[in-house]
Amino acid sequence: MGDQAEKIMGDQKEVAREIHSTLYSKRKDAQKNVIEKYFDVNAVFEDPLVSVQGHDKIIRQFILLATMFLNITPEVHSITDTEEAGNHHIVCIDAFIKYRLPLKLLFIRHEIEVHTITRFEFNEQQKIVKHEDVWSLKDVLESLPIIEFIYSGFWRRCSGLITNQLVILVQETIKAWKHEL
Repeated sequence: MGDQAEKIMGDQKEVAREIHSTLYSKRKDAQKNVIEKYFDVNAVFEDPLVSVQGHDKIIRQFILLATMFLNITPEVHSITDTEEAGNHHIVCIDAFIKYRLPLKLLFIRHEIEVHTITRFEFNEQQKIVKHEDVWSLKDVLESLPIIEFIYSGFWRRCSGLITNQLVILVQETIKAWKHEL
């Protein structure tokens, strides 16, 4: 790889860090500006719950986050990058993002911490064509007040028992069916 390519990749890592810290913040105007500046007009944003395309729709997703929470704080642990076929460049950011809920109730956690892997795909024009956030629904549910107890203490255990019994039922049905033949 040439010196120019290495410089561009290094620059994209810094750009990705800037974009990430802006998007995961409460700065709504800055979010809009960074999306309009660094994202391709047909860029796609995806996470486990949504998939949207275009500046306006992506902006709305991050403004919604900024509106829902009192504070949003990203803590970046690492940034890696690689080149992909078609001259696209991928930058991945491994971070914990803390979301502070608007209500603080007695004995209920008011901050949600979500381990997130953010993947930015840059095209040849150095614009982001895809922004994907990967995070665990389990981690989110276990950090939500009240839902944490229902999900961890009840739902997952019941689901395990039910699926276990379903497997036994299917196995026994197959055995009985084979025995009949």
